[in-house]
Amino acid sequence: MYRSFQCGLPNMLDYRHTAEFDRPIGAATPAERIHTLDVLRGIAVCGILLMNIHAMGDVADYPLTKFPARWNAEWVAWGMQTIFVQGAMRGLFTILFGASMLIMLRRAEGGTDGTGASPRPLDIWVRRSIALMGFGVAQWLLFLWPGEILWNYGISGLFLLAFRTARPRALLTAAALLTTALAANTAFRTHQQVVQLEQGQVAAVRLERGLSLTADDRTAIDAEREHRASIRPTPQQRAERIAQRTNPIGLLHWSAGYWMRENLTITGWVDIAESLSFMLIGMALFRLGILTGSAPIATYRRMLVGGYAGGLVLRSAHVAMMAYTGLDMGSPLVPGWSWIMAEASFEPARLLMTIGHVGLAVMLFRTGLLGRAVTLRAMGRMTLSVYCLQSILCAFIFYAAGYVGMFSLPQLWLIAAAIWAISAILCRLWLSRYEMGPAETLLRRIAYGAPNLKGHAAPR
Repeated sequence: MYRSFQCGLPNMLDYRHTAEFDRPIGAATPAERIHTLDVLRGIAVCGILLMNIHAMGDVADYPLTKFPARWNAEWVAWGMQTIFVQGAMRGLFTILFGASMLIMLRRAEGGTDGTGASPRPLDIWVRRSIALMGFGVAQWLLFLWPGEILWNYGISGLFLLAFRTARPRALLTAAALLTTALAANTAFRTHQQVVQLEQGQVAAVRLERGLSLTADDRTAIDAEREHRASIRPTPQQRAERIAQRTNPIGLLHWSAGYWMRENLTITGWVDIAESLSFMLIGMALFRLGILTGSAPIATYRRMLVGGYAGGLVLRSAHVAMMAYTGLDMGSPLVPGWSWIMAEASFEPARLLMTIGHVGLAVMLFRTGLLGRAVTLRAMGRMTLSVYCLQSILCAFIFYAAGYVGMFSLPQLWLIAAAIWAISAILCRLWLSRYEMGPAETLLRRIAYGAPNLKGHAAPR
């Protein structure tokens, strides 16, 4: 099933080498940053836009207009998005957020003997988490992007405190339990949906024959119609949605409703559990030296091969089944258990793809194939600002200028590439004068309560 995925920002901390942790807490200078983490964040903030831009720039649940499946640009782009981007880039952000917590709280742990611990980093982390929740509200209220994940990260960050001293094995075990529980929950929900769609098809036949229907039958018929409308909205439905998102009051109503459904219902708690599982993995990978780029090159090679081998098999099989059935979970072309298995495998599959992405990115950077990756690193240092800029530009293009629902997925990707270029230029210009981006500076002021932070960059 196609999902609307959100984007989150792991750039909530100033990354520093561990040798610097006995200094007063403050902004990291460029020479102190862990460049591998900046590169990973730069890749993630670019890649996530490929997923989010459809939810921002279109009004349909799926970026497809022609059925059945065919080898044209929109189906190929959808397949690539579903396999390589969907869930994986969000997973990369979330893993990095988990790593960032350890860097922030390293001094709170004191050391191996537990001495020298200070409560201040804990206070800062709590304030930062609460501030992120405020940034999340601003995203949907001001920038009109209700698919944000900052609110989720703020809440998840508070839960993450319970694991701050855990060792990698404990972290990975907890993540595995959460992932298993999430897969089981998805299997259960998918089973319910498949059964209801099958019931709706039978009930629709009974309705055509003039036979009596129960209340459950009518509910199933409505569910089936809603499911098919989500796959292929009528021209009238598209026109109504476009009208809503180009009207200020209607747009705010849509944004608020979307955000509240995603964050203030049981769905929000499931998403928090999902984020926690990846954050715990990020903490483990950081403790093992993998996210800092200090592990042996063979480690990243195994991550690349193993992650992509498993992830591509699972995601490609799912995409093939969706294309074969026209995205219809109620299609008689495949048995219901196939959908249950495919949907339940989503969490493991996206984790494998994320691991593959990490392995590939670090290998390319370590071997020099990305050069110094100056632009990626610049964007990685300003992911919160870049994320806000993405929302602002998309709101202007699609809502203010009225182009929502006017572009196919390949065309939306071209717009995403243009936004990358604008973001890259602005990041390079900004960091030539300042240590951190404007959104990062604001977040730091809130978290640290420091009125006089240095804003100008150190000489290069």
